[in-house]
Amino acid sequence: MIFSRSLADITIVLVGFLFLYHSYKNKKWEWAKQKWFYFALIFSIYCLSVNSIMSIEPTETLAYSIFFIRWPIFAMALAYWVLNDTKSLKKFLISLSIVLVFIIFDTWWQFLFGKDIFGIETFGSRLTGPFTSPHVGMWLAKLAMLPPLFLILYNKYKLKQQENYLTYSFFIISTILLLSVFITGERMQLLLTIASIFILFMGFIFAKLFSFKKVTILFLISCIAVLTFAYFFPDTTQRAFFSTIQKILNWRSSDYGIVWQSAYDVWMQSPIFGVGLHKYREACENLGIYGSSYLTAVGPGVCFHPHNISLQLLSETGFVGFILFNLMVLVLAISSLKKHYINKQWLYFAIVFNIIFTCFLPIASGTSFFANKYGAIVWLLIGVMLATNKIYVKK
Repeated sequence: MIFSRSLADITIVLVGFLFLYHSYKNKKWEWAKQKWFYFALIFSIYCLSVNSIMSIEPTETLAYSIFFIRWPIFAMALAYWVLNDTKSLKKFLISLSIVLVFIIFDTWWQFLFGKDIFGIETFGSRLTGPFTSPHVGMWLAKLAMLPPLFLILYNKYKLKQQENYLTYSFFIISTILLLSVFITGERMQLLLTIASIFILFMGFIFAKLFSFKKVTILFLISCIAVLTFAYFFPDTTQRAFFSTIQKILNWRSSDYGIVWQSAYDVWMQSPIFGVGLHKYREACENLGIYGSSYLTAVGPGVCFHPHNISLQLLSETGFVGFILFNLMVLVLAISSLKKHYINKQWLYFAIVFNIIFTCFLPIASGTSFFANKYGAIVWLLIGVMLATNKIYVKK
């Protein structure tokens, strides 16, 4: 994904096909019996049939609908084949942690010198890191959810005996991560990162792995570090903090509010079945929204995509598709969290909840959910989460 989105997509499709062949050859189809995967199939069939027929461009919607199922199959391939044992999963998490460290380093390099180590310049007031577009905050906020899974895999080391190590590591890593997302200029990712850190923090507290006294002291030190950085870099603070508050308080007139309003207008054109998967831009332009007077504040980019998963589902797949997709997410969440909740494994509960939360939060603003640059990282996270849960439950 860093160097070629097309190569990444080809890899995902290839892994999916090889996994299906592996399942057929060895007659191992237990993964296909997962309830959440049933709903993924139902959503895919709906897009292939009803949504494609009702689309403003049926042929193109049919083509895009065919490829949606690659994401759930890719996640299942990771859980039941590629990362099917502890050794493989540990190696993968180590590799991905190295990638995360590299992205953080490259992002800070760009922040300090105006260009990253590959010579990529900043995107206005936003950073790109090693990517060509300003989505590095999304990567940081989501990839940071994977290293905590080590805590599940290394459970045999009795985490309670490593309280000091856990406490110091958590606050150091959280502070670095928060500052790294802070400098990217991506507002929603900063809010998601803060929420994720808080959820993990509560997981540690409920699991009784943190000393309250140490936590209080380290929390104050972390806050002082963040506030000091914010004071010395007022331009970054203005975009990341003050402008975020301003947009929330004046949501309807903000660029986000206007884009979401246009998405609502598109949805109202076909509220039950939607305008067709991946057809939002054309439907938006057909309404005359593109470049119209009341949108001059945000420019023509208003019709690129709805910048929200719920509005994209509603506008492209209608109310029916919205319900089917979220039923899939709900069943995935329940099946992934149920045993951790019953066994009161609050740290693991927090980690898994965090992954689902950052991937599918209904009100989050972000890039097109069905684009490969976003879908790849979301379903990578889901696949690794399923693999970890599967291995952990076995134990």
